Amino acid sequence: MKKLIKSTAAVFLAAAVLVGCGSTASNSSSSAGSDASAPVAADAGAAASGSNINIGIEANVSTLDNNVIDTPSDFLVVRAMQDGLYEQTDKEIRLALAESVDVSDDGTEYTFHLRDAKYSDGNPIVAGDFVYSWQRLVNPETGSEYAWFAGAAGIKNADAIAYEGADLATLGVTAVDDKTLKVELDHAVPFFDAILTMPCFAPVEQAFAEQHGDVYGQSVDDIISSGPYVVDSWTVGGGDLRLVKNPEYWNADAISVDSLTFITVKDQQSGILAYESGSLDVVTISGDLVEQYKGSEILDTQLSPQVMYIYINHDNKNLANLNLRKALAYAVNKTEIADSILKDGSKATGYIVPESFAFDANGKSYREQVNVTDPNGYDVDKAKEAWESAKAELGDSISLELLYDDVPTSKNIAQYLKSSLEGTLEGLTIELREVPYEACWDEQKAGNFDLTVSSWMADYIDPSMYVDILNTNYEYNLGHYSNAEYDKLDNAAANELATDPVKRAEAYGEAEQIGLDNVGIIPLYQVSSASLIREGIDVKFAPFGSYVYRYATINK
Repeated sequence: MKKLIKSTAAVFLAAAVLVGCGSTASNSSSSAGSDASAPVAADAGAAASGSNINIGIEANVSTLDNNVIDTPSDFLVVRAMQDGLYEQTDKEIRLALAESVDVSDDGTEYTFHLRDAKYSDGNPIVAGDFVYSWQRLVNPETGSEYAWFAGAAGIKNADAIAYEGADLATLGVTAVDDKTLKVELDHAVPFFDAILTMPCFAPVEQAFAEQHGDVYGQSVDDIISSGPYVVDSWTVGGGDLRLVKNPEYWNADAISVDSLTFITVKDQQSGILAYESGSLDVVTISGDLVEQYKGSEILDTQLSPQVMYIYINHDNKNLANLNLRKALAYAVNKTEIADSILKDGSKATGYIVPESFAFDANGKSYREQVNVTDPNGYDVDKAKEAWESAKAELGDSISLELLYDDVPTSKNIAQYLKSSLEGTLEGLTIELREVPYEACWDEQKAGNFDLTVSSWMADYIDPSMYVDILNTNYEYNLGHYSNAEYDKLDNAAANELATDPVKRAEAYGEAEQIGLDNVGIIPLYQVSSASLIREGIDVKFAPFGSYVYRYATINK
């Protein structure tokens, strides 16, 4: 059961926010390249004593309770504070609080052997803390927006507990002893390690949490850390939050920067002014500002795992026509949208699954693993040819409504699409309908559109997050596309091929090709995150679409 996909996506997209540094700062997003079970080594001599990074965030932190965090600011901070069984700061996933893991041949049972590690209060981290945390995550009384993650991870009975009232004690997680954690899955999940890097799966010290009750995670005194940093100063509702190195952290020698200070910056213009004045060293920018700094060494652009599409309502009698869908796809100049409208490093794409995403054991991304071609690239002649065929089948005059939200970028793209499509396909009328952002999502979920512009971003790093959006039975198949062979391949990749990564990727690739050949959806571009980073800061950009600060360094 997958819940609240779109809102979760926004968490990761927005998490790459405004950043500053209390020292001089460089930018980098290089891979750590560590062995999965080995501690990450610190960059020798990288940090000066008392080093600090000031990190601008879009909104105040609302909670530090890892089981219930749900805003970009919350995620950014808690990732620096808490460890899980695994961690990810680049394309590689490594063991963290788990020193080793044994996996059954069928991929449905994991036995984790924990490191000798302590919380920031000096108490040992034990297997029972994971049991308590995960039960707390799926417990409906907790009210976590991300309880569904446990079901997505395949943890036995997670969905039954979260959504059907099953007994908490039936959750497939057991403390064999203090250092051994057994996890049972309903079925093999190839991305199990990736989803466990999410902060909601970090341990929670039961005695501490129960002692603090309803105020757990709500102040400096009501939270402890299992990871690199511990909160030093913070007032709920206030704009500043400071983390300092956790001296009890098992891998403290790898943590270079002494403190991280998170400061709320209300808008991009304020952030840029702060950057130019020197009080911030990194700021997220977009549009013409990216163009302004193009070619500068201080500009850092990273492709996020977020793709913008034109969703097609296949229940519309006109759009059920393949030739019309092909005409629309051929008539869209995606490169012009990315390069002339956005101008922020976003990249035109003809694929459903993004680039630089879902890496295999050899470091190859999903796009590099599969042989999928884009059959619908910009081609005015093909667009007109398909349009003539569509008119012969449907009539000479066709009108379609394009739904979009009130975000400025969406407005610009919608207006461009209307002009471009009507200019290329004579006789086509595109009626624009703008609604507020939240209302637009409601309209999209209800299928109240002919065409709509919307983006999709993975909640965890696996191609299924994108291929699923055209599966007949997927709840967020907004356009109601349906193809039996597509569903067969997608379902096989999720089930019987789950433990065969090569055949699984091939099945997803074949399904994706079907979806593109039939114009089930029209991919437009992959979103870019652009930031100005002053020389000296080295911070990694993770495949889930955010900078991660636990291994940041400052090079003077």
